[in-house]
Amino acid sequence: MVRYVVTRGKADGREQYGIAVIGEQEQVDCIEDIASSLEETAVLAAFLQENGVAAVHFRDVVEDYLAQ
Repeated sequence: MVRYVVTRGKADGREQYGIAVIGEQEQVDCIEDIASSLEETAVLAAFLQENGVAAVHFRDVVEDYLAQ
């Protein structure tokens, strides 16, 4: 099982939040620039975690979420 963790970084002088996918011992994948809102990114990370989204579907689910 994987864990989804919110990350924080800076892009063009502004804070940007992303989500990292953590496998058993290492980071499996990461999207660093999902939203500028911590709350929105945390809600998405919780959704991924609660629904047991597999790492192979991570990018597709985030893309679908952002397209809404």
